[in-house]
Amino acid sequence: MTDVVLDTCCLINLCAVGDLRTWLPQTALKWHLPRAVANEAIFLKTTNEDGTVQKSPVDLSLYQDAGVLIPCDVATGPETDLFVRLAVDLDDGEAMALAIADARGWSLASDDRKAIEVAGRRGVRILTTAEVIRDWSATADVPHESIVAALTRVERLARFIPAPDYPLYEWWCKIVRSHRG
Repeated sequence: MTDVVLDTCCLINLCAVGDLRTWLPQTALKWHLPRAVANEAIFLKTTNEDGTVQKSPVDLSLYQDAGVLIPCDVATGPETDLFVRLAVDLDDGEAMALAIADARGWSLASDDRKAIEVAGRRGVRILTTAEVIRDWSATADVPHESIVAALTRVERLARFIPAPDYPLYEWWCKIVRSHRG
């Protein structure tokens, strides 16, 4: 089973798909949650009928208690040193996730452009939100309507829409357009 470390932006996007306990285990990946990411306030945004935006907190303890997200922290020594160096240019969550992934040979789940760029230079394998959802849909034989719903929820609740140069941009747009007609 492949180990994957989540950064904050990707975690928010994956939480928008739905209860992680119901779908994330179907990816056949082992998901790690760095302390710095778990300590950040994770919210999904909803729009009320009057047009105001409301933030709804995500309770990560539910996913940790279920064993879906495995807490982790940087190890002392070289891993901590790498985290400190990366934190100069990246937010703490992204820096910690990347330091752990790099030092342990794990993959990094991220949609943060700078984190992806730095990870690429360091040879760390990246998984984006689109790749995780696409791979989950193929592995678990997810119906098309459920994929549409997942991507639509990410757009609406996490306020994430991939840029044209984003991996799987065309796939994402094709799925979402199939729903909007």
